[in-house]
Amino acid sequence: MDITDFRTVIALAETGSITATAKLLCRVPSAITSRVQNLESQLGTVLFVRSNRRFILTAEGRALYDNALKIIELVTTAEQQATRPQPGGLFKLGALDSMAATRLPIPLAHLYRQYQSMSVELVTGISRTLFDAVLNHELDAAFIADVPVDDRLERMTVYTEELVIIAAANFPPIKSPHDLAHTTLLVFRDGCSYRDRFTTWFRQADLRPDRLAEMSSYHAILGAVSAGMGAGIIPKPILDTFPSRELITIHPFESKNSQVTTELIWRKKGMTANIRALIDILSSITV
Repeated sequence: MDITDFRTVIALAETGSITATAKLLCRVPSAITSRVQNLESQLGTVLFVRSNRRFILTAEGRALYDNALKIIELVTTAEQQATRPQPGGLFKLGALDSMAATRLPIPLAHLYRQYQSMSVELVTGISRTLFDAVLNHELDAAFIADVPVDDRLERMTVYTEELVIIAAANFPPIKSPHDLAHTTLLVFRDGCSYRDRFTTWFRQADLRPDRLAEMSSYHAILGAVSAGMGAGIIPKPILDTFPSRELITIHPFESKNSQVTTELIWRKKGMTANIRALIDILSSITV
């Protein structure tokens, strides 16, 4: 059986006439008669009987008609969603740890309120990992900083934030890499755009960091800094999530790279209804 069989059964059941069914389906009457006969032969049962020149469903025909209505409804819905897709289903989204902790909760809350059928799978990581995941179809979209030029991607600027250096309480002022020449730097693993900016600052001063300690999150960096383990670089909004500000000192990142632009990226020609819904929300609120 195919979709035309189902449409034929529905039309004949509702019109009761071969001629009317043929007209409705843009077929000749003999084609409708042949299709019904072949369908009855295939199923081994009688679907219609004639009464007063009308075709009437048998009990078996009624069961097929009821199911055919459901199938056509599903097919119609599938066609509509393919041509005019609506937000919903699984949305695989990536974000930097800093954005997931500070900026993203409000847009995601709006997304969940507006689209009850949507389920967001949020993955956090460093810029390089998220960038590769989008290109490899592991993520639908991602928020990252320092996006390299790549013709395979489309992008939207989301916001700009300031990077600051944090050190332990009572740490002397930090104005150049020389002030951290003998201090451990607390950073994410290689591939983090903020780490790259921090270490580039040292190279521009012809210095190498004395020691690097890799951390898994900004809260780990904040905790290690407050304990006197070393110094780190973080987006300024992260400070709002740290309750023990008296345990750290905050220093300006005196570099032309202190301003970071975060972008939403997705694959070229990969715009989905879910991405469009997120963009609409981001455009309507301050993130």
